[in-house]
Amino acid sequence: MTIAATCPRCLGPLRPPDLWSSQYRCDEHGEVSPYRTAVSSREQSLHALATSSTVPVWLPEPMPVHWYVSGVGWAGDDRTGPRATALALAGPSPLGGPAEMILVAEEPGVGLGARLAGIAGPDPEALPGVPEAKVEAAGHPTAMWPLVVPPDRAAFVGEARGVWLWLVLWPADAALILLEHLVLRDVRDAPEIGERSFFGAVSEHLTVGPPAVR
Repeated sequence: MTIAATCPRCLGPLRPPDLWSSQYRCDEHGEVSPYRTAVSSREQSLHALATSSTVPVWLPEPMPVHWYVSGVGWAGDDRTGPRATALALAGPSPLGGPAEMILVAEEPGVGLGARLAGIAGPDPEALPGVPEAKVEAAGHPTAMWPLVVPPDRAAFVGEARGVWLWLVLWPADAALILLEHLVLRDVRDAPEIGERSFFGAVSEHLTVGPPAVR
């Protein structure tokens, strides 16, 4: 089961394709890729993304200790296939208390990562200077640049497999988890890592929260 499609940039309602347009349309952002999240059967949704997505479906392997998958989201329609994927993970923050991390892979122009990060979208601006974090994505060291975001979170962005890779974490000090060697694998390459993932309480960050500055 999934929720009704919304705009990936603002979560606003969409007008479906009709005789005049083959695209979903948001009153504020125009033509967009419809965004959905799995309300139930998250395991099946992750499996479906592994076989249909046009962009990576990133999942840590191994998962940080005591962390679990808390949500699955994607943007795209039946014509394009998923053009963005979002996997939410939850677990203990390095400084104590609960934390959440959302991994987004998306084609330029979708705007899902920017909304979750809380910045003007749809894409990050130029990324000058030296990156402050690094992850391993699909076997390759991947530089991640920090973004200026609302104080309740931390966000980093880089590029992997030719599309954006976003890491958004709540609270902001949960970013300390990046001091560990975070290894990301594309579930499309290894569906078995999704099949053996543990799913826990459902994430709220995929569907609620203040919209990005537009």
